[in-house]
Order: sequence, then C-alpha cells, then structure tokens
Amino acid sequence: MKVKNMKIVYFFAGILLLAGCQAPSKEPNKEQVHQALKVEVIQPENLHPSFILKLPGALEPNESLDVYAKVKGFVKRIHVDVGDKVRKGQVLATLEAPEMDLQSTADLARSQQLEANLAVSKQRYERIRKVSQNQPGAVSALELEQAYGNLLRDSSAVQESRFSHRKTAQLKEYLVVRAPFSGIITSRNYSIGALIGDTGIPIFRLVENDRLKLKVTVPEVHAQAISDSTRAVFSVLGLPESSFEARVKRNAKVIDPVTKALALEFEIPNQDGRLNGGDYADVQLHLRRERPTFFVPQQSVIHSQSGIFVLGLNDRQEVQRIPVKIGQELDGKVEIFANLTGEEVLLKKASEEIINGQKVQILK
Repeated sequence: MKVKNMKIVYFFAGILLLAGCQAPSKEPNKEQVHQALKVEVIQPENLHPSFILKLPGALEPNESLDVYAKVKGFVKRIHVDVGDKVRKGQVLATLEAPEMDLQSTADLARSQQLEANLAVSKQRYERIRKVSQNQPGAVSALELEQAYGNLLRDSSAVQESRFSHRKTAQLKEYLVVRAPFSGIITSRNYSIGALIGDTGIPIFRLVENDRLKLKVTVPEVHAQAISDSTRAVFSVLGLPESSFEARVKRNAKVIDPVTKALALEFEIPNQDGRLNGGDYADVQLHLRRERPTFFVPQQSVIHSQSGIFVLGLNDRQEVQRIPVKIGQELDGKVEIFANLTGEEVLLKKASEEIINGQKVQILK
C-alpha cells in the first residue's frame, strides 16, 4: 500500500514538473511583427560606354536579277552557262522568231512601195503648182488642193511605214539577250530549241558577287546608337578562322512597324570571291549611344510575368515598382530605359516578394 501511494506521488510530481517547464509565452510584440524590412539602396548610374552588340546577319549579292526574254521565240543559241562570269552587255542567248523575219520583210516592201507613191505624188503636185503659177487659170484650185492632199496622205503613210519597220527591227534586237550588269550566272532554265514565251520562267539568274551586302536588323532599343561610322566585324561558318570588317552603307532610319527593328546594310568588297551571297554571318556591331544612359546592378532588376521592373522608394520610404526596358550588360550592371532623372532611390537587391506600397527601412 505504501509503495502504491509513492507511485501516485511521483506521477503527480512529474505532471507538475512538466507544467512548470512549459512557461506561458509572452504575447508577440506588434512592432516586431510589423517591423519594416531593412534594405540597401542605390541610385542609377549615368554612363556612356562603348559596347558590342552581337546579332545574326545575312550576306546577299549586291545585285541579283532573273533574266527574261522581252519577246517570244525559240532558243537558237546559249552562249553562257552556270558559273560563268559575264560582263555588262555581253550576249547571253540568241533567239529566233521566223514570223518576225516575215513581218520585217513585209514592212520593208510596203515601205518601199509607199515611198514610190510619195515620189509620184510629189512630182504631180510640183507640176500642177508650177502650171498654176505660170499659167493662171489653167489649173483649177480644187485640182491643186487635191494634189497637195494626196502628197500629205502619201507622206504620212511613208512615216507610218518607217515607224512600223523600226519597231520590227527593235523587236528583232530583243532576240539577242544581253547581261544588264556584270556578274555570275547562277542558273539556266532553257536549252537550245526551247520555246520561250509567257511561262514566267527566267532564262538565267544573274548575280553580282564582286560586292556583297551584309544585312542586319537592329532592335529598336539600340537604334539610337547607330551612326554613319558604325563598324561591323563578322565571320561566316565556311571561314570560321577569318573575320571581316565593314562600315554601314545604308540605314533605313525608320523602325519597321512589324519587327520593331532598324534595317542596316553594310557593303562588302568581294573581288577575291572568298565570300558567298547567301552566307549566314555572326555580326558584332561596335556601338556607342548618342548620350549617356542609366545602369543599375543586375540584382536590382526584377524579371516577372507581368514585366521587368526596378524597385524605387518614395518620400515615405514606400516601395514603388518602376517598369523598365533592358539594354546592355556591363561588368555586372545592366542598362535600363525608363522615365528616370537619376535622382531616384532604388533598392539594391530587388525581390518579387517585396510588394508595391510596402514600407522599408534604409540601412545606413
């Protein structure tokens, strides 16, 4: 019985001991719950650095053209083939059109006949005119007018015939297809004897490969950094060990409304033929903006689904999200574009967990 009572005493003593160990916690201090977040702040830096912008580009021939025949005819002779270099005005192909030869012969015969008629009309008019002058009344005025009218009619017919003959001769010249500029033949689509008509298929493809155009599109955010002295250094996949340099030749100066980019062209001499039109190019543009821009540490920028922001503070030390656009990265800093003055106070380390309007405490 005594042992049983001792167990009961020990049991209640243990309960009291546990209760004593669990001292009631104090109610949390409301000031601690709402204590402002301590943050480091910075101001945007106004810098004016040079930078390199890497973009894709494409090499294209300075001139490229599909060569068509101006008239319908059969291919009589092909003078060049794919890969041949040609000079401006060089004969590329000769066509033949038998009906055109017949028309030319007919026009010539008609022209000769009309010129003979004109000679007779002229002689008759001169004879009647002289008789009228030397023997007044011997020839009626009506007869003189008729002779003069016949002369004018035959003269007009001769002029029309001559024009028709010249037109046929001009069309016959079109049977000889010539190169509009110096370049290389890159394709041929017809053989001797083929009929060239309204098929819409060119006879040749001609490109000027001695000069190339490097085409690059620059994003809108960098458009103001382009100048007439902008330099490009580029390489192509076929010559990875070589680099080439060029300066801007043509600047569209207008942002494309669809791509929101600026089109540039660089002219590349290629007399040695090392480069090919159609090559893909890795381009480095050496740029410097017209005026300084703002830079902040990379950790000061938030990239979220709703946009890109930096976190600024107002006079009451409340957080305000400022939308920005991103430019170049430079030594751990990033270029930002926004409606800033440079006097803004920004959080050095931004976080999406910091909400708009939240009060913070600046670390000294």
